[in-house]
Amino acid sequence: MIEFPGTEQEVRKLERFLTATENLPSDAALDKMRERALAHAERLSNAVNIGFAGEFGAGKSSLANMLAGADILPTGPQHLKLPLVIVAYADAPETTVGWWDKEPKVYSGIALEKAAADDPDFISVGLNTPALQEISLFDLPGSGALDDTYKPTLDLLSYVDCAIWCTNGTNAWRETERHLWTQVPQELRSNSLLAVTHTDLPPVRDALDRVLGRLEKEIGDMFRAIVPIGTPVAVRAMAQEPEPDFDLWETCGGQNLAEQVLEIASAKRMADLEAAQKDLEAEFLPFLTSIEGHKEEAEQTEAPSIHATLESALPPLENPILEDWLAAIASIYDDLRESSDIEPAAFLNSCQEIVEDFAERLEQGHEITPDADWIPGEFEKATDLLLLLQFESGDAPLKDAISILAQLSDNLAWAGSRVESFQTKTGT
Repeated sequence: MIEFPGTEQEVRKLERFLTATENLPSDAALDKMRERALAHAERLSNAVNIGFAGEFGAGKSSLANMLAGADILPTGPQHLKLPLVIVAYADAPETTVGWWDKEPKVYSGIALEKAAADDPDFISVGLNTPALQEISLFDLPGSGALDDTYKPTLDLLSYVDCAIWCTNGTNAWRETERHLWTQVPQELRSNSLLAVTHTDLPPVRDALDRVLGRLEKEIGDMFRAIVPIGTPVAVRAMAQEPEPDFDLWETCGGQNLAEQVLEIASAKRMADLEAAQKDLEAEFLPFLTSIEGHKEEAEQTEAPSIHATLESALPPLENPILEDWLAAIASIYDDLRESSDIEPAAFLNSCQEIVEDFAERLEQGHEITPDADWIPGEFEKATDLLLLLQFESGDAPLKDAISILAQLSDNLAWAGSRVESFQTKTGT
């Protein structure tokens, strides 16, 4: 099982840096740091883009359908002519029609024919497929011989993180394919696969060892790996009932291809993560620490003068019963935090006992202001409510109990505060 590295912690750090520096004066060095931090955050927050490319008839759309787990991209020689199609995650199926220079249009459900009629620059299909939360599939338009279709393919490959170049096993790795692929940046080539398709056909299957041997010699470092795949057989294997035919899935190359795709996507995500961590540790976090340190020093410089002003302007206040109350409820909160398996009834009973004790203390009347003679009644009502909550189930009674304690705290904060008796500075 190939695991994608978690990125949430790094994204939060990057967002913290961007937020803290958003309103600082413009500076060339800071602007460059913010630009890099934003790029890191966007890469780590988005899925890894896997591109499917190849000449007409190489089977790239069939392969993309197989990995998407849905038959959504048209295939075959007479299929609908489409621009770049992106298959990505969405909560509900939808089709987005996009242009490079104007606002997109969204259709509910899968509506490729309707989208193609709008003559878009690209189409995005959203599916509620868990795997698509980690990877997005880019089905590039097929290319022909050395004609004008090659340039759009090269341009679109710049939008993907990893690529799968599909070559037809009946005439694998033609000179036209090699010519195009040599123009792709080495960084993308080293993170891409060469998928040899149609290996389910007898002529290809019978000569597969010889074809793979030739390709191993010819491709050099132009691909990360060569993966033979019989796509129709792989689709049939996964469609078997009551469960997929995993032996067939493995022998036809489906298992190997799926693992290779996840491996290159995971490697790309890890490389992006390490790049972000390097910048965070070397530049972003030290800079953040420096500005937060200056801010803290400024606050500490201002705080004493403000505090002194308040102390001189206001007489000292004391609220012994509130202090005791807060200490009492803090103790049961500590018990709740320290024991993850504490019984709700036990917590509610502790709350009830504390409220009952303070209700009796308040009846004496000398610790609260005379205007708050209604407060003891509130504590008596709370005692009864907490007793009733012990007969209920679920988390709701706990939340209700905490709300009751908070309300009682507010009452004591008002009713128990009083001005200390003190002598005036003149001594009179």
